[in-house]
Amino acid sequence: MRRLRGRSVMRITVYGATGAFGARLVDLLRSRDHEVIPAHRGNGVDTYTGEGVAEAADGSDALVDCVNRLTTKPRKAIDFFSRSTQSIARAAAEYPGTAVACLSIAFRPEAAESRLLGYYQGKAMQERIYRRLLPEERLLMFRSAQWFELVDTMTIAAGPVRFVPKMRVQALAVAEAVRMMADSIDAGERGTVEVAGPQISDFAAIARLLAARRAQNAGTKPAKVIGIPLPGPTARDGLIPPAPRMSAVTVDEWLRSV
Repeated sequence: MRRLRGRSVMRITVYGATGAFGARLVDLLRSRDHEVIPAHRGNGVDTYTGEGVAEAADGSDALVDCVNRLTTKPRKAIDFFSRSTQSIARAAAEYPGTAVACLSIAFRPEAAESRLLGYYQGKAMQERIYRRLLPEERLLMFRSAQWFELVDTMTIAAGPVRFVPKMRVQALAVAEAVRMMADSIDAGERGTVEVAGPQISDFAAIARLLAARRAQNAGTKPAKVIGIPLPGPTARDGLIPPAPRMSAVTVDEWLRSV
């Protein structure tokens, strides 16, 4: 770590550096004068197999885990996050002075207990492994609520109709989540940080607003959006963090940038 223009700058390895979150984080950290090592399969780093993970960590002040795999199947999610997390934690163990920041997702315990939410079971396993293998003073668990941008990922199109899960969320823009994680890394925070947007809504409602915005831009009729209710914790507060730091960017403000 060194000083530049009156503040600390670091060498930071970002695993999952080509993903929707990781690529933005790399750019933002670099804009803040940090030396960033992007680690991903394209340059020989595979956290699932462990290939190149320790080598990418060499000389870094902080390791950031942004690796992800979207799946609803519990076995696949648990297998992926277990292997990937252990690879990065083992690399951190080789460099005792290195901090680790993990991008996780905001959810309450009941969400990880639902058989319908396999992804959350994988993320819960990820958090448990990091907390077991790394001391608290070296670990930042950054838990973000869902992003507005995930609406497209969650949408199933059938002609002019869009089917979207009616999941209760306190979503925020991915750019805001990136900024807030970069702020936490800059500040050297440890422990658990949860972030969310300023409003509680659901993915179907956000999808309708997005469809209307796109139709307005294109001068066409908006697609019909049908919300599909999901049983269990997503219909209640299972994905709502109890006391998050909140972004000030509303869904309407985000839509103006789409």
